[in-house]
Amino acid sequence: MGIYKILPEKVKNYYKKKLKIPRNVYQNVHTDIKINEYHSGKFDLYHNKFCLKDFHLNQNNQITRFRNYINSKYAEFAIRNNSTGNFLSIGISYGTSLKIITHLLDEKVSNIKYFLIDNYKNVGGSNYNNNIDNVKNDLNDIKNFKFNFIEDLLNQTSLDKVDDNLIFTHLNTGNYKVEFEFLPQIVNKTKPNGVIIIDNYGWFNKNEINNIDEFISKNTNLFKIVLPSLQCVIIKS
Repeated sequence: MGIYKILPEKVKNYYKKKLKIPRNVYQNVHTDIKINEYHSGKFDLYHNKFCLKDFHLNQNNQITRFRNYINSKYAEFAIRNNSTGNFLSIGISYGTSLKIITHLLDEKVSNIKYFLIDNYKNVGGSNYNNNIDNVKNDLNDIKNFKFNFIEDLLNQTSLDKVDDNLIFTHLNTGNYKVEFEFLPQIVNKTKPNGVIIIDNYGWFNKNEINNIDEFISKNTNLFKIVLPSLQCVIIKS
């Protein structure tokens, strides 16, 4: 692998073609044919811009491209199906996903509260953002989302500060125990046609995934979609 890195790009492309290696590599998602929707327009503009500021991603603008596309599309789905409601993101770091979402959708909403839970104390592993201004500074031009920064981890106190009538929630702490504990309350706070994305669902162990699946199956008003990006999308009817 070390030798491969220093090969000329033409040689790399030759071997990729011969070995039938997918040309477009995202997180757990590989495609041979480039999907233009992921690499064009305002999504591509904002995704590239904010990924290059995200040191938790090592400034990589490819690896999370598919999952951020999914996040933005389901956020738009939530808005299209709810004329009013609130947003919630838990586990912010540099806030790349929420920056993309709000810049794409700012002109399509009116006075939506966006609750953001994170204590910015590097609990998320290497290069996790510990400066809230790295998030706030890129949201200064957003007009129609009203941000409520809750500087804490996900717990009862922080969740009690989140208003009901949620239409979009992005769970991205990577902490199964905490996310599963508070998932029922988040569901209760969510309006019909609201969306909840468990971003790290596929990285949890088998028993943890089974527990989430069992909870969803017991609630007949919840519809689950599991994506190759290992995200779990829950839609409440």
